[in-house]
Order: sequence, then C-alpha cells, then structure tokens
Amino acid sequence: MTSSRAARPLKGAAVTAFAILVCHVILSVGYAAVRAKKRANPSSAWADLDLRLATFALGIVIVMPLILWIGMRIMGEKDNYALVIGGSLAWLFGAGYNLDYIMYTPSVHLPVPLLVAMVAVGGLLSLDSVAHRLTGRAMS
Repeated sequence: MTSSRAARPLKGAAVTAFAILVCHVILSVGYAAVRAKKRANPSSAWADLDLRLATFALGIVIVMPLILWIGMRIMGEKDNYALVIGGSLAWLFGAGYNLDYIMYTPSVHLPVPLLVAMVAVGGLLSLDSVAHRLTGRAMS
C-alpha cells in the first residue's frame, strides 16, 4: 500500500489521538477502581497497590507504544520508529507528570493542552523526513 507524504502526518495524528483516548480511559477506569478499593478498606495502606501498578503499567507504559505501532501498520505505514518511541516517551512524561489529576479526583481529565500537544507531536513524528532520517533510508 502506498501512502502520500501529506497523509502520513494525518494518519500519525489520528492514531495518536486514538491511542491517547484508549490510554486515558484505562487510567480513568483503573484509578476509579483504586479509589473504590481504598474506600472499601481504608485501614490498609497497601490494599490498592496491585491495581495502582497495573493501571500505571497499562495506561502509561504498555498500551501506548502498541497502539501507535499497530495503528500505523494497519494504515499501511512503515518506519514508525520515531512515532512509537517519541510518542511513548512524550506520553510517559506528559501523562506521568500530570497523573495526579486522574489519580486523586474522580471525573477529571488530563489537561486539554497536554492532549492537543500529544496529537501534534504524533503528527510531527510521523513525517517522512523524521522517519527516514532516523532509519538512514532514502526517501521514496
């Protein structure tokens, strides 16, 4: 499947937006379960550790790179190293730094400027010139 150079950043932005949606839902649902478990057993300080670790691992570390890579491959794009690595690191630092928005307050989202910036970064990291410069291959 061939792809135009103009469509690749749009595909990257769309896949990044979908990945952010999925990861944000994982974080919201996971930390809601953590709060419910903590309310059920307030005397135990370690009662919610397993849910807290699973939510962090899935919502921040594991799911984001998988969705970015699989989504771009489904759309027929190759050489997605910059998007997968850069987008995952941006999500790790951006969402990880702002995690207290979701962790301690119910019905709260991550800051909208962070989410918009993440979609923009996903689009920029999907550019042909970035992908080919990192892999050392000539642009077609």
